[in-house]
Amino acid sequence: MAIIVGLTGGIGSGKSTVAELLAERGAHVIDADRVAHEVYAPGTAGFDSIVERFGDDVVGEDGAIDRARLGAMVFRDPEALADLNRIVHPLVRAEVASRIAQIVDEDPDSVVVIEAALMTETGWSGGAGRLWTVIADPDVVIQRLVQLRGMEPGEIARRMAAQADNEKRRRGATRVIENNGDLLDLEGEVQAAWADLQLEIESARAGAQ
Repeated sequence: MAIIVGLTGGIGSGKSTVAELLAERGAHVIDADRVAHEVYAPGTAGFDSIVERFGDDVVGEDGAIDRARLGAMVFRDPEALADLNRIVHPLVRAEVASRIAQIVDEDPDSVVVIEAALMTETGWSGGAGRLWTVIADPDVVIQRLVQLRGMEPGEIARRMAAQADNEKRRRGATRVIENNGDLLDLEGEVQAAWADLQLEIESARAGAQ
């Protein structure tokens, strides 16, 4: 019996680190953000749709969509962001569904984690019965992104404003992973969540016998 977990969290929350820790424990992780890059790679219908909507200025010198330029454009304009989501999300969802089916076909007892930033905002979880949300306080997020990515506080604030706040994320989650401390603290949170998931799996298997 495959278990599908949706994993979400806002910018700077540590969601990708949690995904890495889950992969180390045996989960199959599908990075929806990476899938998004693939569905609007040069030569795809997604690429053509984005250029048609946003213009040639979003195409970099290498011929691919310049994510920094596109991000700067859409995070200042809610309508533009909504248009981008309408283009990309259906393509991502179809590709994620295909990858889940392939994983489950090859490993029927697998744990599949779908890592995606906007699950709370869009209500999409890829068919997952569980939604794990990584939460960090706004001041912690700002400090991280300034130090680790060199982002400007104003840009961080705009991106955070375009996403769900922590209260909304908590309401929609089946499990909250707190990440206001260091990596060791986060590893403890992830291990506890993984251990509880394994207990659920063992219980389900016992009930099926």
